[in-house]
Amino acid sequence: MTFNIGSQHAANINNVAGDQVIHGGQAGYADSRALLDRVRQEVGTLRLPPPLLTRVNAELEAINADLGTPRSDKQAAAGRLGRLVSLLKSAGVLATSGSGLVTSLTALANSFGALGEPIGRLLGS
Repeated sequence: MTFNIGSQHAANINNVAGDQVIHGGQAGYADSRALLDRVRQEVGTLRLPPPLLTRVNAELEAINADLGTPRSDKQAAAGRLGRLVSLLKSAGVLATSGSGLVTSLTALANSFGALGEPIGRLLGS
């Protein structure tokens, strides 16, 4: 089998000769970090009360730390993202923030594959 492939640019590229089965989705290390940056940007547009903003930023920093190495801890990051979504939801932020934040949170949750599925349910997706 010979592959003649030009330039490819993506977080995950699979060139397979035969069958390939992927369970739980695929997400690249860089993808999750870029999606986290989008969430941070969306949070930055909100007018959160200082105590809530402090808690939100602490969770975002912890997620960043979990993803901050090549051997990222996506399980820990997903757990923290779930806590962040629950915090924002209970404060009523998700209902009033518009679709940008929810879209960014959903994309980040999806980047964790099966680990992000409970978070997607919290977000209603």
